[in-house]
Amino acid sequence: MKTKDKLKLGLDIGKINHIISRNVDVAVMNAIDDNLTVAQAYTIDFIILEGKNKDIFQKDLEKGLDLKRSSISLMLNNMEKSNLIQRVPVSQDARLKKIELTDKSHKLYEKISKAIDVVENRLSKDINEDELKIFYNVLNKIRNNLD
Repeated sequence: MKTKDKLKLGLDIGKINHIISRNVDVAVMNAIDDNLTVAQAYTIDFIILEGKNKDIFQKDLEKGLDLKRSSISLMLNNMEKSNLIQRVPVSQDARLKKIELTDKSHKLYEKISKAIDVVENRLSKDINEDELKIFYNVLNKIRNNLD
């Protein structure tokens, strides 16, 4: 494949990412009355979905949201100040703190979830299951190429 095509692929992915982010931003901001960022909304969504059967730690957020440690740390600090999360020490290692959502976050989750679902449904409109599987396969290959 030509270098020119590879650069266009990256540019196109960046453009789509920007469009999706703008749509999610608008949907989440319209759905909630609080001073919540989209990253915080996705964090709440992630903790609820991934934390059903296990404790969630900062490293889980770093990996699951594909963000750097410093970015997650800053976001968690802001979320803690806004009473959206609390960090709870675990008995086996006092240095390790699990991330728990507050009642405030749980109340916001339903609105956040609905807003995100509306955008996600628009994204996948007219795309069948086989096409989505191929798309995710290609996305994973691209992600692995960059790791």
